[in-house]
Amino acid sequence: MGTPQENFEAIKPGLTSSEEKKELLNKPLTKQYIASERAHLMCPNMHFGMLFKINGEYDETKLREVLANASLAHPFLRSVIASEEGTDKLYYNVTSTSKITLKICDKAFDIAEYEALMKCTWNVFEEGLLRVFVYKTSSDFEVLFMAHHLLCDGSGLLMLVQEIANNYVAGEEISFAEEKLISSIDELPQGSALGGISKLLVKRANKQWKKENHKVSYGDYLSFEKNYNSKHKLEYQTYDVSDEAYEEMRSLCKENEFTMNDLLMAKMYIKTGWKKIIIAADIRDKLANKRSGTLGNFATAMGIECKSKTTDEVAKAKEVHEIVRKTLGDNKKLMLVLACYFEMDSTLIDAAAIAGLGGFESKAASFVGGGMFGFAKPASYSITNLGRISCPSLKSAMFIPPASPAAKLTLGVVTVNDKMYACSSKCI
Repeated sequence: MGTPQENFEAIKPGLTSSEEKKELLNKPLTKQYIASERAHLMCPNMHFGMLFKINGEYDETKLREVLANASLAHPFLRSVIASEEGTDKLYYNVTSTSKITLKICDKAFDIAEYEALMKCTWNVFEEGLLRVFVYKTSSDFEVLFMAHHLLCDGSGLLMLVQEIANNYVAGEEISFAEEKLISSIDELPQGSALGGISKLLVKRANKQWKKENHKVSYGDYLSFEKNYNSKHKLEYQTYDVSDEAYEEMRSLCKENEFTMNDLLMAKMYIKTGWKKIIIAADIRDKLANKRSGTLGNFATAMGIECKSKTTDEVAKAKEVHEIVRKTLGDNKKLMLVLACYFEMDSTLIDAAAIAGLGGFESKAASFVGGGMFGFAKPASYSITNLGRISCPSLKSAMFIPPASPAAKLTLGVVTVNDKMYACSSKCI
């Protein structure tokens, strides 16, 4: 896929000196095990994109230098996934070599071609976790970051894009940030533990899984994924949000004291007639040890059920605002999905999506994947709004969300320099 993976010696000296390179590569790092991220390991379509334009002229050598600098600053960009011998544990095997793959395309980006990119096999035990595509024409260039969900969540990818752009345009240093994932349920905020019924269901599933005594190998998963992708189509659609429409939404939010996310959800409830929307929430600020600048997954998913039948956007958004506010303030509800992952047998998590999608026989895994996580029959829509950023080094940025088999449709939104960009994905 693309050009051969680069190493630092093959890249001309860039914005990081040789001495600094050696120091960063020799930093002692704590071994990072995959815990809650395991849900992204053996599930189709668990990578996503960020398409962006840098506010500067195209210079391939400079771009390679900047990517090399990012790899030095973020150890996960130098990692492949590895199995710990004698256990079921998986970890990020950090190397001294950049694992970013790069492909230069002499054409403009076309969202219609994104499905083909998504369906390319991605063996995380052999390949790094970030693919970079450069689309250049005579007048402009765009960069597509395609990240595996094991590398980061949407907010983490947006952070990385800003770092890359600021390094490219202004020479701003990409600061080293040792990756530190959430390793156990004890690191979640107080009150995050599973409630009685949820704990009982997970305990029963774990017990049944051990009794069944069979596991899904990664090779089994890759075979399943290839077959699954051959039978399902991915659809991506971009939306033109005019400046006028955006300002109108902002004014509506300010006047009525609800958020842009509340308003977007209200629009989705009314348009689809659906009662449940899954939204993502960044929990970095709720953790005892802050993870500023790190990659990894620090997001949770919440199911927001809104039963009223009103078609008035303002009334609906106000209703949504109250439900979301209460959910964000209740750690038991907010952390439910993450708490389930931490209490569940890791190899059961591996099998959940496959079993839920009908590719593996297991009562325990089918219950978890189909009944708990919604893979058997998608019953919700989803929104991931990465919020509003100001970054003069960027001309634009669009978040392309993962096409989860568990959602009927996912809408990805990001607002850059007061311009909103939206893109939806679905698996059919």
